[in-house]
Amino acid sequence: MKKWLGFVLASLLVSCAFAQTDSNIQFLRPYHGEDPSPLSGCYSGTPCELQYHGGPIFTDAPTIYIVYYGSFTSKDKSIINTYFKNLSGSAQEKINTRYSDSTGKYYPGTIKFDPSKDTYHDNYSEGKTLSDIQPVIAAAIKNKHLPNDTNGIYIGLTYKDVNYGGMCTSYCGYHGPSTSIVSGETIKYAFVGDPGQCPDSCSYEALYGTKASPNNDIDADGSINIMWHESSESLSDPEVNLNSAWYSPAGYESMDLCAWLNLSYKIDKNGNYYSVLTKGHEYLTQMGFELNEKTRSGVVPGTCENVYKNIH
Repeated sequence: MKKWLGFVLASLLVSCAFAQTDSNIQFLRPYHGEDPSPLSGCYSGTPCELQYHGGPIFTDAPTIYIVYYGSFTSKDKSIINTYFKNLSGSAQEKINTRYSDSTGKYYPGTIKFDPSKDTYHDNYSEGKTLSDIQPVIAAAIKNKHLPNDTNGIYIGLTYKDVNYGGMCTSYCGYHGPSTSIVSGETIKYAFVGDPGQCPDSCSYEALYGTKASPNNDIDADGSINIMWHESSESLSDPEVNLNSAWYSPAGYESMDLCAWLNLSYKIDKNGNYYSVLTKGHEYLTQMGFELNEKTRSGVVPGTCENVYKNIH
């Protein structure tokens, strides 16, 4: 009886230690193939603009770490890994290079990612029902599957058979800072749910059908879109509400302003839709928010772009 009670108390303590705080995470809301106006800050009657609030951004190239949680195939991982391996310095990633911090330093437009050492495949160590991705990331760091890196962004990606509270109904993914993953440090992390669990809510399949998969893997292709959203917001506002950096007067972050917008897609030789071509690989992702100028003064307007454009 005492052992059982001790186990229950320990479980409760662990749950409390990693309980996510909604005020410190920023959500990507679900999409249902409708006009994205109600979801996007640029198209909901509010100005398409951001404001700097004094917090840090990533001024040194961050390392992207990915935890594949569940039954991801080699094909799934290869598609996603290839995207992040080629993202650094790309025309798409340069969209984020206009963001700076209080010292006048800018995000450099480069990331570090080596699939051989910056990814970890977790075979359901916490079961198939989760309420928080933080324990999964914490275990990966504690057990030295991934390094402890305050200049990194840890993305916990769950397979479609994982029941994750709020996924598909309230959000498709989110990002934020954690002071619980590693005690005494602020770790930047993101949760990304597999859109295969609800393609009509968390992927472009709702709008384009199976043609929304330029890599012939609807789940991996859809995951890339959410991961691009969350990793980009982590770059310009890594410490949401702990020490916030860039967000709009209406409370939207950079990628929220262009969420689910894709106004200039192309069609490949197989009839699939794509919006970004990086080193010969096609991807269908939302547009990113590019500030019109390099300034932190007042409210800064910008536009939704697929790739970097030298506006001013």
